[in-house]
Amino acid sequence: MSGHSLDREVTHRSLDGVRVRIAGPHDLGRPCTSVARVADGGRLHEISSGTRADALAWAGQVGVTRFEQEFRLQGGRLRVGRARTRDIDTGVSDPMLAAVWEGRRHAVFTHLYHARPADVVAFFGTLRLTEHDDGITADTRGRARRPEPAEMVKEVPGLGLLEITPLTGQTRKRLPSWRGASVAGGELFQDTIEGQGPYFLLALRSLLVTVLPEEDRVREVPGRLARLAVEAVR
Repeated sequence: MSGHSLDREVTHRSLDGVRVRIAGPHDLGRPCTSVARVADGGRLHEISSGTRADALAWAGQVGVTRFEQEFRLQGGRLRVGRARTRDIDTGVSDPMLAAVWEGRRHAVFTHLYHARPADVVAFFGTLRLTEHDDGITADTRGRARRPEPAEMVKEVPGLGLLEITPLTGQTRKRLPSWRGASVAGGELFQDTIEGQGPYFLLALRSLLVTVLPEEDRVREVPGRLARLAVEAVR
């Protein structure tokens, strides 16, 4: 989309290196986070990336009051703090370490249960972190691997929450069995999550976009999505 005075454009990079350009007459200024799972030593860890402010906000939400240790690592700093998680059903509380790797503008953050700081450093050693202007990539090394594509999450006011992932044989299984409506660049599907309401799936040439709409804007979403361009770029 170009040539229209109201069009805006942003580019974000996911943890596995996919760059996505989003354009249209929408408020695109909200930050984008990326989420990936890393399998290492029989465990599955979830890591997230975003701005440094995102990472510090997350640390506060999980209960970190201060970072107790700091390590120089891969051109940035790895900060480790303690927190506890409480199971809502059982009330059982588990100790965890919250870890934030900070680059210049972006950060990668994760948590490990029943771990020591040395375990955090060892886990980050299974990742090769590279910071770019539009995000951070985390390539696995050694025996660590990513069992599925990373996902990007971005809020667009008036539309809702966008979850963007590569369209692969694996992610294609999320699509409904029926044909979607033809839209520019792909197909649009509407489905319902039981107990949560409607959502939309936009299947593009190389991307799958899940849209969790704002509750009072569901009817407007197809029209608003028609004015949003989402594409993978090199």
